[in-house]
Amino acid sequence: MTFLRPRLSGTVAIVAVLAVSACAQHGALLPTASQAVVAPDLNPPSCKGQVNKSDYSTLTGQVNTRGGAFCIPEYGGFGGKLDYPNLLTSSITLTLGSSTVNYDNFQNLGSGTPIFYLGFTTSAAVTFGSTVRTHNGLSSNSIIVGDPYTAYGEATVYGFPIKFGPCYTTATKGKYGGVLSGIGGLLKGRNIPVKVSGVIEIYSGEQTSTQC
Repeated sequence: MTFLRPRLSGTVAIVAVLAVSACAQHGALLPTASQAVVAPDLNPPSCKGQVNKSDYSTLTGQVNTRGGAFCIPEYGGFGGKLDYPNLLTSSITLTLGSSTVNYDNFQNLGSGTPIFYLGFTTSAAVTFGSTVRTHNGLSSNSIIVGDPYTAYGEATVYGFPIKFGPCYTTATKGKYGGVLSGIGGLLKGRNIPVKVSGVIEIYSGEQTSTQC
């Protein structure tokens, strides 16, 4: 039966050549690992009714006297919801402005450059209570899960800057990347005697020992 070996070897060689030829013809249908399709990063959804500008986004809405969560207008991959305390006064209208750039010449409140600016304007005087939940937060793929971040706040009252905070929070994992919860705790117990404008700035790192 030794005469079959040369024929068998020749057959194997032909099959190998045909297989290589088939792969060459259909290689476009079989991408390598480096060519595999990568799903795009997901961004937090835009808020219903938000207004988009070139360097910031805004949203205006009513604040619930029982407390709740206010949608953070999506900008630059940042979004989510801001949990705020209950109100000890009547409801007000709140406008939030989101940006990753200093769109309104805000003063730097912390060390370094903020990764996110959340400007705000109230329609009237308001006093916040002490009850605030922490179910939601600022979310982004740019926020690193497990890392600490610090929030600083400032409002202008009668022309004078009034600082509140800072506090730090550690990013948890969410649907759209890292989530920073507890930022709305900066408003707990705050008495704002008039209509004001201000900003909450988010910085990388733990710049205070006070937790949000």
